Amino acid sequence: MSTVAERLGDRAGLAVRALPSGPRVNLGCGPVMPKGWVNVDGSRRSWLVAHATGLDRLLVRLGLLRASAFRPGIVHHDLRRRLPWADDSIAAIYAGEVWEHFEYEDALRLTQECRRVLKKGGVLRLCVPDGVEFWENYLAIFFEEQAREPHVRDASRLRRHVQMYFDDICTRPPGLKSFGHFHKWQYDEIQLVDLFERCGFQDVARKPFGVSRIPDIGALERSDFLIVEGVKP
Repeated sequence: MSTVAERLGDRAGLAVRALPSGPRVNLGCGPVMPKGWVNVDGSRRSWLVAHATGLDRLLVRLGLLRASAFRPGIVHHDLRRRLPWADDSIAAIYAGEVWEHFEYEDALRLTQECRRVLKKGGVLRLCVPDGVEFWENYLAIFFEEQAREPHVRDASRLRRHVQMYFDDICTRPPGLKSFGHFHKWQYDEIQLVDLFERCGFQDVARKPFGVSRIPDIGALERSDFLIVEGVKP
């Protein structure tokens, strides 16, 4: 009997195939830590939970830290470094709202690393904010205000939208100021598909939310943004 993902995949035009056996990795997991996945995060708090669980609990009891969303078993890893798995050892990799936090060249190296560790037929699936949607919203606000009489136009709406770009996207804060949480690149479908293909993935295409070659994607996918999936040949 086919899975729900396979039936949906058929209707969405996915070339459905079974995943190879092996671990499935959730990169930059944050608080989303489904069972059956290797959940990886690079934050300082994930390091504390991964390597000093007792200390983390003590700091929470003393009121010095809030209770963590991370659970024991979290894998702490800096994604700017080589991934800690052997070549051809991983069945699937998912990353939700992670790639935009890297400069493009760092994201390219990380995508290449994903291809290295995936098995033949393994799947990489990324979800990132859609730059096209951001600028479509900007233009919608602009044309709406432009259609008004000059004396009733509200420029503050445009300022707020532009400020969002410079606060969260077009930023490279020095040192520790960003803690890695600011966006350092803005993707669109063409760029993200090209990134996959530059790194050697095949069957690369934009996918609907919750529809994937990965059967239990609903256990960890939370955002209906720009989603692209590819297969290691």
